[in-house]
Amino acid sequence: MYAKITYEDGRKPGYDLIFMDIFLQKENGMEIVRRLRGYDRDVSVVFLTSSPDYAVESYEVWADGYLLKPVSQDKLENLLNRFMEKRYPRLKRSLLMVGGTSGRRIAYDDILYVESQRMNLRIVCSGGEVHRIRKKLDEVQAELTQSRFLRCNQSYIVNMDYITSADTNFTMENGDKIPIKVRERKKIREQYFSYLLKLGWGCVDCDGMVENEKHNAV
Repeated sequence: MYAKITYEDGRKPGYDLIFMDIFLQKENGMEIVRRLRGYDRDVSVVFLTSSPDYAVESYEVWADGYLLKPVSQDKLENLLNRFMEKRYPRLKRSLLMVGGTSGRRIAYDDILYVESQRMNLRIVCSGGEVHRIRKKLDEVQAELTQSRFLRCNQSYIVNMDYITSADTNFTMENGDKIPIKVRERKKIREQYFSYLLKLGWGCVDCDGMVENEKHNAV
C-alpha cells in the first residue's frame, strides 16, 4: 500500500517516518527524498531497497536507516527501537512488540510478568491484558534492564513491583503463582528482598522468611 505525500502551501503533512524504495517505476527514490528535504528536514526516512549502491549517498539526505531486501525482523525491530527512542525518549520505558506488519509498545509499568511458551512469549499486564509475541525470553531479558525485573527461572521474568508474597513461589498481584528456581531459590528471594529494602520497605521480615524456608527444607 502506498500513500502519496503532498506538501501544499509549505505545510508539512505530519509524517514521523517514511520508508522509501530506491527503484520506483518512474522515479528514483533517492531524488524524491532529496527534493523532500527542501520542504521537510525533520521527517525520518529509511531506505528499503534491493541494492547497496546508494548506501553512502543516503547520508547526504540524512537518512535514518538503509535496509536491504529481504529485511529480517531483527533488523527492522532494532531500527524501529532506535527511531522510537530518538523521537520519543519517554518510550525507552516500554517494551516493543512487533508481529508481522504491526507493532506496539507496552509500558514497563504495566507488565506483571513474561512467560516463555516454547518459541512464543506470553506477556501478562496489570489491566488483565495478555499479549503474545514470537520471541525468545533471553532477548526480552536483555531489553528489560530495570532493576524491578527479575528472572526467577528458565521460563519467567517477573516485575517485582507486582509481587504480593514470596515463599516457594512468587504470588503476583493478580493471584498468579510464578515458580522460583529451586536450586537458586535463596539467591532469587534475597534479590527480591534487597529490592524491597531499597524501595524503603524496611518492615519486611526477610530473615524470618529465609528461616521458614530452611525449616521447610529439613
